[in-house]
Amino acid sequence: MNRKALLVIGLTLASACGGVDAADSTTAPASSIRTGPESTAPAIEPDLPVTLADAHGDVVTVESIERIIPLDGDLAEVVFALGLGDRVVATDLSATFPPEADALPEIGYQRSLSAEPIAAFEPTVLLATDLAGPAETIDQLRDLGYPLVMIDRPIDASGPATKIREVAEALGVPERGEALAGDVQAAIDAASEAGAAAAGDRPRVMALYLRGERVQFVFGKNSGLDWVIEAAGAIDVGTELGVVDNAQLTAESVVRAAPDVFLVSTTGLESVGGLDGLLAIPGIAQTPAGEAARVIAHPDQYLFGGGPRAGMLLAELVGQLHPGIGSETRPHDPTTSTSGD
Repeated sequence: MNRKALLVIGLTLASACGGVDAADSTTAPASSIRTGPESTAPAIEPDLPVTLADAHGDVVTVESIERIIPLDGDLAEVVFALGLGDRVVATDLSATFPPEADALPEIGYQRSLSAEPIAAFEPTVLLATDLAGPAETIDQLRDLGYPLVMIDRPIDASGPATKIREVAEALGVPERGEALAGDVQAAIDAASEAGAAAAGDRPRVMALYLRGERVQFVFGKNSGLDWVIEAAGAIDVGTELGVVDNAQLTAESVVRAAPDVFLVSTTGLESVGGLDGLLAIPGIAQTPAGEAARVIAHPDQYLFGGGPRAGMLLAELVGQLHPGIGSETRPHDPTTSTSGD
């Protein structure tokens, strides 16, 4: 299976993206930070205990990282990218990458957690963002004495590197975090430069969150995808419509926005019945994107997570939205030493 399981449907804006893995066309040096069975990174000696003020201002002391539970997928990906995947004992349902994280026992979904399944794994540290909840569960876990570190997630180009640094600090490996964060930020910056160079021809992109017939939202400002779309040299039409975070998709709004491309997750697209189902949503077929069936779909964690592969995602979008630009800028995945899952 391709590492990102890229699905591009009816995409006429980027003829050069037919199933090519982003890592295959790059000559950029790979990071020394590796994960997976072929890892050659030296043994990790975390500097513990660590006492820190987390993203919510709570002072937390982490004494052991022997049993880590990240409470959402992008944090799990960061832990594995830091070379600490063998310390993770469970993940939530959103952790689908790397495959080793996806294969671990699951403790529920990050937004609807219960304390009991988490406590059953006797974690020595929990990592969460403000997406984790409900609040009562977070309070219960703290009351049970588990060190729970809230990680910041800026919804801009600094977000991936910030999460990496904060996770690394909490786990006592700040130097590894700094190295990985530097690689990821460099990939984001390089792809952003390519997007800026192509900005004279800015396609209009509408990012959608789809979960069947009842959950159909358009993303906008501060969604976490707005900066990605704009950095790729495109116009985020959700932001242009005045949407903050997300709003219900309506036929009137989508026709008025007149997007050239729809950006969705693979599971979201599947949930509405694929391309035909998407085009059957009121208003979709009456747009330039719908008329030409221009749709880009990526796996949920890759698209929404803002994790260590954010630079890869951005570089792919530059290449997809601007034919002939971006393929040479695609960086090697700084989190893995292999070319596939």
